[in-house]
Formats: sequence, C-alpha cells, structure tokens
Amino acid sequence: MALAGAFVVALAIDAAQTRSIAQGGWQGYREMNPILGPHPSVGQVNTYTAVAGLTVLGAAAVVPARVRPWLLGVALAVETFTIAGTVRQGVALRFP
Repeated sequence: MALAGAFVVALAIDAAQTRSIAQGGWQGYREMNPILGPHPSVGQVNTYTAVAGLTVLGAAAVVPARVRPWLLGVALAVETFTIAGTVRQGVALRFP
C-alpha cells in the first residue's frame, strides 16, 4: 500500500511540473514522453496522468501479490527519475 501511495504522489508531482511547463508555452522545453508528444496541452497532461495512474494501479490490483511490489517499485522509480530530471532542468518541484 505504501508503494502505491508513493507512486500516486510522485505521479501528481510529475504532472504538476509538466502542467507548469505547458502553461508557460513550453518555452525552452520539450516533453520526452512519446505518447504525449513534444508539446502537450494541460488537458492532454491531465488525461494522460489519469490514464497512467489508473493503469498502473489497476495492473497492481490484478497481478499476483509477489509481483505487485515490483510493478509499483518500477513505476515509482520511473516517476522519481522523471521528477529529478525535470528539477535538473530548472523546473521547480511542485506539489499539487
């Protein structure tokens, strides 16, 4: 349960950072997620965040219990590296 909560918090932080960049018109930035494209709108970021969160949590709910921590751990690691990379580019750490 703790991994799921940490993943949700990290996903929300990542989304808040991306929304902030989108609201600024993507000046000097480019989204690296190929699903979103280089300059998604705030609405696209919100939709992607909801779908990604539900997909990861839904998958975690149906996989065998021994797989669940691995799935959530990988998802959390991806979000953590994404947040750290965005901070290194000068985007503030934002909490929704």
